[in-house]
Amino acid sequence: MKRAAVLGAGAWGTALAKVLADKGERVTLYSRRPELPRQIAETRMNERYLPGIELGGELTVTSDLGQALSGATLIVLAVPSHALREVVGEAHRTWPREAPIVSATKGIENDSLMLMGEVVLDVAPATGDRMTVLSGPSFAREVAVGLPTAIVVA
Repeated sequence: MKRAAVLGAGAWGTALAKVLADKGERVTLYSRRPELPRQIAETRMNERYLPGIELGGELTVTSDLGQALSGATLIVLAVPSHALREVVGEAHRTWPREAPIVSATKGIENDSLMLMGEVVLDVAPATGDRMTVLSGPSFAREVAVGLPTAIVVA
């Protein structure tokens, strides 16, 4: 069984973590908000960002970045665009060197006007040979409930 770390517990990160967990992967969802892991553990839902969607399977939630990354065989970046540079700056020092990186953060960085994949490579250039970018069009709720959608990985 693989172990995925999904960094970002907003609607999109939660939906991606749910899909992976529902497929049988062990998933750790990382939240920068320390109250969110407790709430999700108690209700098995991310009421703040994806209300009404039950989270089952092999899904755990933590606000400890090191714990989220420990032993990961896949890393999914789904933090908001304004936080990506900071989170990658902290995370890339400890993420497993062989784990593929999936940039699923949407948007453009405000100050640099870089695309999110460019931000990741700017902060962690050694990831270039193992990074992919996941792009829609898609909506978190539709993905979480299993509706058909089009997603491209490049």
